[in-house]
This record gives sequence, C-alpha cells and structure tokens, in this order.
Amino acid sequence: MSTPAATLSSNAALTPPRYTPAQLVLLVIVAGTIVRLICARFIGLGYGEAYYFACALDPQWSYFDQPPLGLWMGWLGMKVTGAVGPLSLRWPFIAMFAGTTWLMFAIGRRLFGDWPGFYAALLLNLSAVFTLSVGSWLQPDGPLMFFCLACVYCLVRLLFDAGLQRVMLWWLGVGVTLGLAMLSKYHAVFFVFGAGMFVLLSPRQWRWLRHPGPYVAMLIAAAVFAPVLVWNVEHEWISFLWQGKRAGYAGLRWDWLLRSISGQALWLLPWIWVPLVVELGRCAWRGLHVAGRRLSRHDAADTRHVDDDARHLLFWLAIGPVAAFTLVALWAPLGLHFHWQAPGYLVLFLALGATVHHLLQRRGPWRRAVQWWLSLSIVFTLAAIAMLTSHAATGWWRSVGPQWLSTKAGESSDPTLESLDYTPLRAALTARDRLRPDLFYVTNRWFQSGKVAYELQGQHAVFCFSPDARSWAFITDSSRWLGRDAVLIGTDGFLHDPRGELGGYFESITPIGHVAVTRGPYVEITLRLYYCKRLKKPYANPYR
Repeated sequence: MSTPAATLSSNAALTPPRYTPAQLVLLVIVAGTIVRLICARFIGLGYGEAYYFACALDPQWSYFDQPPLGLWMGWLGMKVTGAVGPLSLRWPFIAMFAGTTWLMFAIGRRLFGDWPGFYAALLLNLSAVFTLSVGSWLQPDGPLMFFCLACVYCLVRLLFDAGLQRVMLWWLGVGVTLGLAMLSKYHAVFFVFGAGMFVLLSPRQWRWLRHPGPYVAMLIAAAVFAPVLVWNVEHEWISFLWQGKRAGYAGLRWDWLLRSISGQALWLLPWIWVPLVVELGRCAWRGLHVAGRRLSRHDAADTRHVDDDARHLLFWLAIGPVAAFTLVALWAPLGLHFHWQAPGYLVLFLALGATVHHLLQRRGPWRRAVQWWLSLSIVFTLAAIAMLTSHAATGWWRSVGPQWLSTKAGESSDPTLESLDYTPLRAALTARDRLRPDLFYVTNRWFQSGKVAYELQGQHAVFCFSPDARSWAFITDSSRWLGRDAVLIGTDGFLHDPRGELGGYFESITPIGHVAVTRGPYVEITLRLYYCKRLKKPYANPYR
C-alpha cells in the first residue's frame, strides 16, 4: 500500500522525484500558513497573549519578565492593520514562522543535503509546540526561534564552508542575529554556550579563538541587546533577579521532574519527542566520540566524519536548554512551562531529518516503518489541530469527553479556556453605564487584566492590583487615578474576598452583578463585577 511518506521518499535513484525538496518545503510553508491563519482567526488570545497585548500597547525598551522584540512585533501588527484582533496581533508571528521553516531547510541542506533539510522542515511543522504556539501566537518564542536559526545558519557557513568569502560579514551576521535572538528571549544565551563548547572541543575550529570575528560578533550582539540592559539598569535589574528566583530551590520533587518530561513529550507530540530524544543521544555519542579522538591526537587536519561534526555542533546547541530547564524542574516550581526547552529541540530536527532520509534509502522494514511513521504523524497532527481548534472555539468536547473538562468553583481544568475571550464584558459594562473614560478597571491577576484590556481594545485604563502584577507594576501608575472610581472584575476562583483583599484601597466596594462568558451552550467563566468608590491610595509596586 502506498503512503504519503512513500511518495515523499521517492528521492532515491529508484524513481525520479516529481518535486524538488525546495519546492516541497514551499508547499509545506503555504499549507502551514493557511492552517495557522485559520487557527489564529478562531482561537482567542491565551493568558500570555492577552498580557503581552496589554504590554505592547505602550512600547518600552524592555519589560519586567521578557525582552521586548516579540511585544514590539505585536505593536507593529496592530499599527500595520489599524485594528485590534487575533489576526492583527498574530500575523507577524505566522509570517516569521514561514521564515523559520525555510531556515530549517537551508541549514539542513548545508549540513546533510537537500532531502534531509526537507524532512527537518516537515517534521518541525508536525510538532504541536512549534506549528501552533511558536508558529502563530503572540509571544517571544516566534522571533527567538527565527533568529536562533538565522544565527545557526551563519555559524554553519563559517564553521563548515572551507572556501567561504567575506568572513567578517558572516560574523557580523552572527552578531546581529544572536543579538536579536537575545532581544526576543533570554534563552538565546544557551546558543553562545553551545557554539563556544563546540569550538573548544573541535581542533579544526581552534583558529576562531585567534580570529577577531567571534569577539566582534559578541560586541554587536551586546549592542543589539543593549535596550534590555538599559531598562534593567533603570529598574534595579528586576528582570534578571525575578527570572533567577524562578529557579530557586524548593526541595527535591521527582513528581515535578516527571511532569516536566511528560509535558515536553505532550507539547512536542510523543511520536516526535521520542525520536528527538534519541537524536540527542546519537549526536552526543557520534559527535563527542569523534571530537574526543581528535583531541587526544591534537589533529586539526582530520577532515573525515563531517556528518559527525555537524551532529557534534547540534548536540552542544541542544543540550543547554533541554538539560538545564529539565533538571531545574526537579527543585523549582516551573509550573507548565514545558516550552522552555524548545530552542534545544529546535536544532535536533536537523539531525532527525538526516536520520529519516537515511532510513528511507534503506530497503526492508525500517524504510516501511519510517514511511508509516511520517504518514501517521501528518494525519495525527492535522487531526489534533482540528480537534483543538474546534473545541477551543465551540467547547464540543464537553459533550463527549471526560469529566475533567468540567468547570468547578470558577476554575476549570480545561486548558483551552485560557483562549476564551471575555466577549460579553463590554456590552455588560455599557448596559450598566460602567464603560466610561472617567472609570478605570482592575483585576487581581496579571492574566485577567490582560484579558480585560484586550476586550476593551486598549481604550480604557486597566490595572492589576496584585503582589504578582508582573509588567503591570511598570507600565501603569495608579497614583494618577487617586479619587477616581473603578470597576473591579474577578472570578470566584481567584477573587475570594474583594473587600478583604482590596478594601483598604477604596472607600467602598459594592457588587453590581456578574457576566457569563459562554462557549456553545455552556457557561464557562463567570465574571463578578464590583463598583469601587474613590481610590484612596495607589497600589504600591510589589517589586520595590
């Protein structure tokens, strides 16, 4: 029986391929972009996205918990379209992931060949965390992955192209792309570590230790990253201190470690995660083995095992984020941040693409197994995206699914509820004459303030009165609203005692009703509204 993967694998001399690898990659990009645009249109903003939207309304040099580039892109998306909506915020990230897919192919082609590059790009688009989260959502990971791969492409040209011309221009490219990756998310620092370890353990690359290129690149990267440093100097290095505290020791918790590993497998999709982990081990074995032999002989002239050299580089680029954030989960409450290891898995797709191509050239059970694995991966990923998108939009799974999706006490264990917009809120406030420019709006959770700001289209003052206010503590100043009235918005799961929690800030807090946020026939979230009379004192910055 013929499978889609069998058709794709007809690249051997057995049968001339109908399309070139580059043409197939373009087809993947077009098809993936269409799917992401559909998903972006029908899935509301998640907690993080709504929060980033609120931050992007007022562009800063940097932000409390993230560098600024991803948020600048959200601001740009709104400016270009002149609108506030899911597509206007997400289109820059969808467009950037098209570039990420092409870069994956271009690097794979340089390291292993055209078809391995194609399979790497295809598999990248079949992984949930990349094809949905990184590929379309308003968050720092989109530009991080793009510029990390752009930096890797420049490094690959420098490290593996023997007759490369204009070397300093390529090192300039390394500096700019590395700086932009760091301007997206702090995770990019692991690529500095990885590239450095590869050079130190590869005698053939020692010449770069005496070359000005790497040092110029680091200076350029630091200059591009400078806005983050300037902002942190002005705010007592709060961003670095806060991120460092998240890795604080809270006792050994093996269940946290297991949760982290399981979450990574789920985010990447288990049938893709397992091969990627295998590739990490193969890169370590083959790459470090060859590097060890060369180091023992001090042989920089050995030009054999080029494939293993490439895997050696990929190992060091991957191991930092994968190992660090997995091990930290053993003692730090990282919660559900299973995507933090994603930059490491990103480069492992290159090695996996090469392995898939190699197995497809073999006759026998391995070839048939890989063909079926590719075919089922395509089917399962498309089915999973369709189910997730349709359930997030309609809630249909509640009618047929297990009871763990049911709501309770104002909260829900259904993760798709994060994407449910507070659509009825504006009409409810208008009907109560509580949508006015002389009022401001408050929640006691950073993500709910983002949801409220998004529903009000960024046209009204929104605050977060919470010890965990995050960027709200720096992008808003409630002292300018002293003596003014507010509307407090909360849910039973997070706002238990409004007068006890916030009564000291207002003369009075009075319930004025509730708003039911529905999805299909179900009431999924109940927003409680309170009228707060006269702000008596500003909410102090909890980080000072």
